[in-house]
Amino acid sequence: MCEQQYFIEYNLGLRSPSNQKADKGTIVHKVMEILADISVAVSKGQPTIEDEICGEINVFDHNVEKITDQVYEYYTSRFIHHQWKPLDLKHCKKWVEKTITVQNCNFDPRNQNIIQPEQRFDIEIKKPWAHYKYSEDLEGYLAIKGTIDLIAQPNPNTIEIIDYKTGKRLDWATGEEKTFKKLEKDPQLRMYHYAASVLYPEIEHVIVSIYFINDGGIFSMNYNKSQIHETEDMIRRKFQEIKSCTRPRLNKTWKCSKLCHFGKNYFPNPEIEYRDGQRTPHGLPMTICEEIKYSIDLLGMKGTVDKYQQEGYNVGKYKAPGTTE
Repeated sequence: MCEQQYFIEYNLGLRSPSNQKADKGTIVHKVMEILADISVAVSKGQPTIEDEICGEINVFDHNVEKITDQVYEYYTSRFIHHQWKPLDLKHCKKWVEKTITVQNCNFDPRNQNIIQPEQRFDIEIKKPWAHYKYSEDLEGYLAIKGTIDLIAQPNPNTIEIIDYKTGKRLDWATGEEKTFKKLEKDPQLRMYHYAASVLYPEIEHVIVSIYFINDGGIFSMNYNKSQIHETEDMIRRKFQEIKSCTRPRLNKTWKCSKLCHFGKNYFPNPEIEYRDGQRTPHGLPMTICEEIKYSIDLLGMKGTVDKYQQEGYNVGKYKAPGTTE
């Protein structure tokens, strides 16, 4: 949506506060993860599971509403920058109910043959085009990192990747609706297929089902190994675009002052400086976004990283979904 916003978040390590709707989605995801863990335990004949939020859960005698209550209490006690209301809990319970009852409960993790809930991946692509070197201390190969909500196996030669979405079926960068045709080429879903081909090389067919709980239902795409090259080429083009960037573009729209954390807020000791083309009125402090832009103009990207990157931040560190740090 904005190259400079990407630079601020992923190069400088300045993260904007989480969105409340997204945090409600995290709550629903966690409930689904617990139900998937229950399914795995049942298949192994284990009578209980131990969850870091809910504690010990009897896999044969549990209550989904109680689990949702416990997960909701855990996250709302940590996401304290929101005002939580009884309606928010009601929404979460409604979304959980919709998820586990759709298609005659076929998408309830307890009714699926689960291979792995919350499948994490960290895959280094050792191809000549994926190599990078920015300094003596920063050299290596591109690695793609992520977490797949759920992987099930409907038959021996097929796995199904399931991704839950509680938000709208939109491309947030363009505002356009994600149709089935667009979803087939969606970068996230294609990378899930790429990761699955590495994690499960013996599997021939991969179904990727994305479930828009509140906006359109289930969309399932079928991928096979012949499409891996196409996905890798997509990754290569995006990587080379980012790698060759010498000045991240600032996409100035109405969203800057309304939706973007960096366009609405300031550093603790903001700079007040005049420069050509500034948006902030002369004599007033610059927003985080304006100050970073000004710094890049003066110091370049490396100088801005040296000056503003958060202490201890590691550009290669992956923050898994659901973490509250």
